[in-house]
Amino acid sequence: MDRTPRPGEFYRHFKDKLYQVITVAVHSETGEEMVVYQALYGTFGTYVRPLSMFTSEVDHGKYPDVKQKYRFEKVDLINAQPAAENTERKQEEKKEENQGPNKNLLAFLDARTYHEKLEVLRERKDQFSAEELLAICEIMEIGRADSEPEEKYYAVERFLELQVKYDGARLR
Repeated sequence: MDRTPRPGEFYRHFKDKLYQVITVAVHSETGEEMVVYQALYGTFGTYVRPLSMFTSEVDHGKYPDVKQKYRFEKVDLINAQPAAENTERKQEEKKEENQGPNKNLLAFLDARTYHEKLEVLRERKDQFSAEELLAICEIMEIGRADSEPEEKYYAVERFLELQVKYDGARLR
């Protein structure tokens, strides 16, 4: 099975953080394939690591309690489970012509600034599914997993308002 990540795919690191692959690039000097990926939490940092390391198995000698087989495992954000467990459901959802799964989540993640994310959140307030709001809360490490979707929405909105306020107040 080809484990090469594709742009836009989501992966969970064995330390339980979510990332989205931006691209697989080639090192200009060595020719080595490198995965460029972005954290889906905190400051949404962008990182690069060799493809061989990205797709490698976890060192279970060093991390004996880790259940994950690979350092990064592809996930399906519909249920935040490994993608292989949701292939049938994913195929059914792709049959919808004009609407892909998680279209609101993807629009939110594609927004580059906290201000843009807040705009997407407000514009699509009544369109976010409970699963999308849960994924956003997990990504941003806010809210409670057992809270109602409306509570999750307001937790994300308050968080983004604070980020916009304090980010805009910094000297540049």
